[in-house]
Amino acid sequence: MTALTIATPSSNNLAPSRLRELLEPSSIVIVGANTTNTWSSFTHSNLGAAGFEGTVYLVNRRGEECHGQASYTSIADLPETPDLAVVLTGTNSLPEIQQQCIAKGIRNLIVLASGLGEAGAEGQALQQLLVDRARSADQLILGPNNLGFINAHAKVAAFGHMTQLPLVTGSVGIASQSGALAIYLLPYMASRGVGVSYAVTVGNEAMVSAIDVMNLLIDDPNTKVIAAYLEQITNTQQFLDVARRAREAGKPIVIFKAGASEASAMAAAAHTGSLAGDDNVIDAICKQFGVIRVSNIEELVATAGILESYGALPGPRFGVVTGSGAMCALIADKAQDAGLELPAPLESTVQRLREEGLPEFAAVNNPMDTTGYISVDPSILTKAGDAFIDDESFDFVVLNTSWPTNQFMVDLGKPTEPGLHRQLKEAGKPVVAMSFLPTEVNEFARNFAAEHGLPHASDSFERGIEAAGHSVWWGQRCAQLEDELELKTPAIIQKPDAAEHFSEIETGDFLRSHGVPYVPGKVTSTVAHAVQTAETIGYPVVLKIASEDIAHKTEVGGVRLALKDATEVAQAYEFIMDSVARLAPEACIQGVAVSPMRPAGNELLVGIITDPQWGKVLAVGFGGVMVEILKDSALRLLPVSPVEIRRMLESLKGIELLTGFRGSQATDLDDLAQRIFEITEVALGLGDQLEELEINPLRVAGNQIEALDALVRWKEQS
Repeated sequence: MTALTIATPSSNNLAPSRLRELLEPSSIVIVGANTTNTWSSFTHSNLGAAGFEGTVYLVNRRGEECHGQASYTSIADLPETPDLAVVLTGTNSLPEIQQQCIAKGIRNLIVLASGLGEAGAEGQALQQLLVDRARSADQLILGPNNLGFINAHAKVAAFGHMTQLPLVTGSVGIASQSGALAIYLLPYMASRGVGVSYAVTVGNEAMVSAIDVMNLLIDDPNTKVIAAYLEQITNTQQFLDVARRAREAGKPIVIFKAGASEASAMAAAAHTGSLAGDDNVIDAICKQFGVIRVSNIEELVATAGILESYGALPGPRFGVVTGSGAMCALIADKAQDAGLELPAPLESTVQRLREEGLPEFAAVNNPMDTTGYISVDPSILTKAGDAFIDDESFDFVVLNTSWPTNQFMVDLGKPTEPGLHRQLKEAGKPVVAMSFLPTEVNEFARNFAAEHGLPHASDSFERGIEAAGHSVWWGQRCAQLEDELELKTPAIIQKPDAAEHFSEIETGDFLRSHGVPYVPGKVTSTVAHAVQTAETIGYPVVLKIASEDIAHKTEVGGVRLALKDATEVAQAYEFIMDSVARLAPEACIQGVAVSPMRPAGNELLVGIITDPQWGKVLAVGFGGVMVEILKDSALRLLPVSPVEIRRMLESLKGIELLTGFRGSQATDLDDLAQRIFEITEVALGLGDQLEELEINPLRVAGNQIEALDALVRWKEQS
């Protein structure tokens, strides 16, 4: 079980079985068919090119012949009730067209028209009218402002634009919030030998969202990989549920999420807000829930291709056999970036290759350059591949090859073809084909691969190694999540009276009462009071301004450190009050807090912020006041387990500071993770009362863990 408890999808989420009815029609009517309308021409020709075996009707208000086929003047005149209506008419006619469809009993519509939900208040009102009517009539609308869909296995291409048909049928299902992107994505996938099961564009998502499509693809037997182009995620809870379901079904999700939107940008009082921007949160959530996020379409296709053939590659260690030394440096650089490892081959592998005829001038490294000697003895390629496949140092092997694009290339590869095909199909570990530079997989190459039952070949090392890294990561992340236990619901904590006006000391007392280790202190109102308190606490001490209006005390001169005697305390008190009066004259001042000065240690930030879309997000990072400059932080959506918090810590660039760097005392990371977990439990226990909680710094010196400063923002009550 994952450590995050995900709610069951709400009743507003679309049932996959209902969506499947729309995507698997046996009869279709094109409403607004017209020979001069390009949308009509494309829709009609695409259905034919895909091999649609059902009945296609045309409705043209003048009853004209269209696309070489007779038409009907109205929907009411159709001889039967079609399973699907593709509506190509303009925006103003949609209510009347919908009413006619309802009267005819047509339950599924694709609406291509734009100018609705995306076009201001009037368009939004019209779209809502269509949705309300559809729900009352048990009707489902795909779109509006979309291009339709392609169901490759069922040979349905209800798609209103130019595309390359018939598609390469395969097992990658596509959900796209952009119709235009699908126009270019589909032929690009074919050119890389990646086959499609579904391609569904959703437009305005009035009734069918991209997440609904992804949910359907989890249950689709023809889909192995779910690929999505997303511009926004409106139903975050459903997204998390789909991510969990896909993981449990063994189906990877690969998304290209465009744009770094400002949905989560807020006037956060603490440093956490600058770390938890919308795009950072989405990136972290994808990693947390085992969703592969890529940065461009080429990476999306390359990753889907690897996953379609291999699923999760078994580990990060891989061996590479190439025919050129020029490739080796590139491969090494890409491997490191992709989180993969290139271990040296075993000595037994080196000896085996020497015995099988590899000349002394050809070094046996990883990546291995078989050198130009393959022109003398082409069998060296096969022998090197076999040796690397048998080497226990490697979890998988990459061979520098691609599918022949013409008969000449087939004839050229005849000497090594049997061995290569055996390695790709029968080896005891995954063997992946990759070309050096981007290579198109044309129709000849696709047919050759299909005839011989060959797996996907990546079009280049540049993209293939990155894709292999995603595959390995996905397998590892799924295994981690499988091992985690479900967390208990934290105890409810009531917000204290007058908490909005707490000083930092009162905030510390509150946190300490709920198990958070927090340095003691006292708010003083005069110089004499401050000196007396310092004498009681014992030197050295720290003085800090106490004000609920001042989040960043150092920026207004509100902190003085390592004060050793009464004189320094008195001077510091006066300095702080003068500086704050000058730099923050509007702030309400409660006094000056006096606390013991702690010895130096590592400073961590532990912050929880309430993201308006996702809920409470945890940020952990290094830096203290430098956190925004260093940006060495990790994010997770709450709740999150101590095990996952430890992974957050281990992902930080500065982790060696906690593990005994240059002889310093190491910190028990499990204990530190548990302490941070207890802080998150307080935040979750406060629930909707809490807007933001930040401890900065959390001092970590060996196994001494103590909060030195904190800020709490409460949610404004309406």
